[in-house]
Amino acid sequence: MVLNQFKIFQKLTLRVGRGAQATDRFTSSFVSRETLAWVVFAQGFAILPLFLHLPLWLSIIWASAVFTRIQTFRGVWPFPSTFIKLLFGISGATALYLSFGGRMGVEVMISFLLLSFVLKLIEMRNRIDVLIVLYIGFVTIAAHLLLSPTIWGSAYSLFTCGVLLAALRSVFQHRKVNVRERLWSGFSVLLQALPVMLILFLVMPRLGQLWAVPSMSESSKTGFSDSMSPGDISDLIESDEIVFRATFKNGPIPEPHQRYWRGLVLEQFDGRKWQRVSTGWMGRESGSQPAEKAHSKWGLITPSDSGTTFNYSVLLEPHHYQWMFTLMAPLEAYSPSVQTLFNEQVLLLSALPITGRTYYEVVSTLDYKLTPSALDERVRKRNLALPEKGNVQARAMAQEWVEDGLAATDIIERINDLYSQRFTYTLRPPMLGENSVDDFMFQTQRGFCEHFSSSFVFLARAAGIPARVVLGYQGGHYREEDRYIVVRQSDAHAWAEVWLEGSGWTRIDPTAAVSPLRIERALHEAVDSTESSLVGGAFLRIRALSWLADVRNRWEEFDYLWQTNVLGYDGDTQGGILQRLLGGTDPWRVALFFVGGIGGMLSLYYIWSFLRFKRPQQAPELRLLLAALRRLERYGIRRSPQETPVAFAQKVAKEKPALAPVVNKVVSLYCSIVYQPIGTDRKALIAQLRLESQKIR
Repeated sequence: MVLNQFKIFQKLTLRVGRGAQATDRFTSSFVSRETLAWVVFAQGFAILPLFLHLPLWLSIIWASAVFTRIQTFRGVWPFPSTFIKLLFGISGATALYLSFGGRMGVEVMISFLLLSFVLKLIEMRNRIDVLIVLYIGFVTIAAHLLLSPTIWGSAYSLFTCGVLLAALRSVFQHRKVNVRERLWSGFSVLLQALPVMLILFLVMPRLGQLWAVPSMSESSKTGFSDSMSPGDISDLIESDEIVFRATFKNGPIPEPHQRYWRGLVLEQFDGRKWQRVSTGWMGRESGSQPAEKAHSKWGLITPSDSGTTFNYSVLLEPHHYQWMFTLMAPLEAYSPSVQTLFNEQVLLLSALPITGRTYYEVVSTLDYKLTPSALDERVRKRNLALPEKGNVQARAMAQEWVEDGLAATDIIERINDLYSQRFTYTLRPPMLGENSVDDFMFQTQRGFCEHFSSSFVFLARAAGIPARVVLGYQGGHYREEDRYIVVRQSDAHAWAEVWLEGSGWTRIDPTAAVSPLRIERALHEAVDSTESSLVGGAFLRIRALSWLADVRNRWEEFDYLWQTNVLGYDGDTQGGILQRLLGGTDPWRVALFFVGGIGGMLSLYYIWSFLRFKRPQQAPELRLLLAALRRLERYGIRRSPQETPVAFAQKVAKEKPALAPVVNKVVSLYCSIVYQPIGTDRKALIAQLRLESQKIR
């Protein structure tokens, strides 16, 4: 009988044990509803900005993956088999191949990461899978910063880190927590990490500018192309997009009429369109050679006192072309992120297209002469060339000036007089026919800067004066507080350069003869009220929404400070800051600052935690009881953790009868205080307990 009962008990024990093991396995592999909700929310928050840069079908894949995961959680659908997962992977890879045409690049890799991130949600089964998904989320944040290295993108990424940390904590906390408390749990960890992150940012070696990562889409080409036809620039000025910012940290600031930012030169004309002609590089990288050697190769002559020199740095937005904009004329240039080169037209260009925010430093002068003594015959021929046919009236007028014996300077003055007397500066020029110069000069007489520069260069060439069209920007809004100039697409401009004996290549801006206000002020101030709304961003300045323009300008200032002071934190800047903070950049100073800073922050965290989470004070009756028990240990009597005070008093009565009366009295008073009825004098009982406990010596 006893044997049979033992066997039954053994079977029950084994069954219960197996059930407990099965329950443990189920618990470890089961993803709770709250955890799943947080994972889906955090994943969506992390990948939302990427949908603005990557193929749209990836967002549809994510929505489908979320729906599938919910159906699996509800038990409606089973977990996908290996074949289904393989099919999803192959289909996604094929779609990526078709979307990007088989080319490889950073954008393709980010899309593949996003696809893997999304599909991992479908097969997520246990806690380990949840952790993998959330860890990939942090990598996704880094991918977002590659695509949007702005202050807004950085703030969003920082907030996303807090959301991911909140989701991460939900994996290890099984009690019900409201959304606000869960978010605070994640952001509190992030806030504690920020000081440590700041110390690491200050002392870690700099590997290069963060904005040197190329932008992804070739379709994002903006600004000038390598050609110009009537209407191109008037279309461009409708954009309020920032092209670059030029910071003048020291020295003079160019006046508005001096702010000609040269970008490219157009020398070939087919009767309607001007095009750029490729020229050779002038020596090695511009920043790696002495300025004197570069000058001699250009034929650039500067006075002995070098005239007015401007030292400035430029933060150029990506435009996917090679040209870089400088004041006339650049003497020296340096960029830590791209290889900069000069060409024979005194233009600064990058060896590769500008596909990411690019920082470069330039020294320019406005007092110079370029090839004043002689012009290379090849260059002269190229800058006198005109189509064999077309624009007969313009040719004839230029020929009359030559036959009248007018000098080159007189012909230039004659053309400008025509513009100032008969022509109108407008952003809405009439359409021109096949003979665009004749139509403009003798019929419409209304045009924008490209009309004036194009017709001027044509007339100059027809009169035997070497001339060319220059594209760039003129003006820019000066921010006096930070000493930098903001140049936008709406500042796009075209002017001319002519070669004169003894002076060399000389800038001539025929637009100034028609609208001098355009050169001295912003474009929207140079046109009448009916056309000012066509200028990019002018709508915000001239209407009742001027406050909105102020907000936008302020935000752009913050973004520029972020780009220059945070993303532009290079080795030189780091050395200067450490020199001011530590008095030097010696390794022992940096190591001491690093260890001391991190150690100090950890000490502050410990002190803060100690003060915040203090041990709860024990009740006075409990302190008196524990003190009495410690004194009883001198007699070799120890209380076991599981013993109640009453049981311990009984044990004392058996082992040490002499102490029994005092111990019983102490325990009795303690129980009376703890379980006292309403109206009992608690203070009197505690005082009596103190007296009785002191009798135990």
